[in-house]
Amino acid sequence: MSELKVVTNWHKRDLIYGFELTENERQEFDYYNDDEIQDQTFFRYKGELYDLGEFMRIDKNAPSAFQNFDGYSSDSFFSGILVKYPKEEWGDYDTEHIIVAWYYC
Repeated sequence: MSELKVVTNWHKRDLIYGFELTENERQEFDYYNDDEIQDQTFFRYKGELYDLGEFMRIDKNAPSAFQNFDGYSSDSFFSGILVKYPKEEWGDYDTEHIIVAWYYC
């Protein structure tokens, strides 16, 4: 089995709220009704728009390479996206940004 690799530049990406999406972007997430999508959070990564609601929480039983992150979403058995809420200098979470990584093996 090959080793799990995580690739990130640790840059903060802006979170996007549902009310900021274009009509075409909203149609991508048709599992939300018009009221529900308003308060959902999304982000852009490598030209794609992701719904944070589709990410699973990382727990203590996850691979060690995942432990620096808060959530993941698999796009195949061998790869996916990791997310992390950054912390401010004073220790509070920055709720306007997200850090994104790609993992694969």
